[in-house]
Amino acid sequence: MHQRGFTLIELLVVIAIIGMLSSIVLASVNSARAKARDVRKQADFKSISTALAFYYDKYASMPPNYVSGSQVCDGGPNQVQYDQLMTLLITDGFLGQIPRTPGGGTYCYYNYGANTPYGALMVTYLEAAPDTTTGISPSCRPWLAGQNWCDKSSTKAYCICNIY
Repeated sequence: MHQRGFTLIELLVVIAIIGMLSSIVLASVNSARAKARDVRKQADFKSISTALAFYYDKYASMPPNYVSGSQVCDGGPNQVQYDQLMTLLITDGFLGQIPRTPGGGTYCYYNYGANTPYGALMVTYLEAAPDTTTGISPSCRPWLAGQNWCDKSSTKAYCICNIY
């Protein structure tokens, strides 16, 4: 008597192979998504940096700190002040919309003032980038290790110093 179909062992081997292949594909997809979010963060910072330069050209200063002694962040406790800052740039026509960080995390702003090595600082953290003490170009890291989010510690911090 000749039986048709697959044996249980053959089915289990095929299911195991499919499972391994799908886990490899999913890992690749997740890595690609993280890289895409990093590219978006860098593009957003380029737009914000350009908007800040236009703002400086018009007003001869950078936007103020909306909370004394504290940065304002998208998604942080100072969300309202972050929105006010970005709305200021939008109202003047320097920015199209309020930048929101993709996939969680925050965008932060703090104005250290004119004639400092930091200027108006923008900070976020990248996901897929390797930890570095200098940051991904054109990131700035002006502080010594352990002093600030944009210090020379090995992190994924992406910091843009808009010096004026």
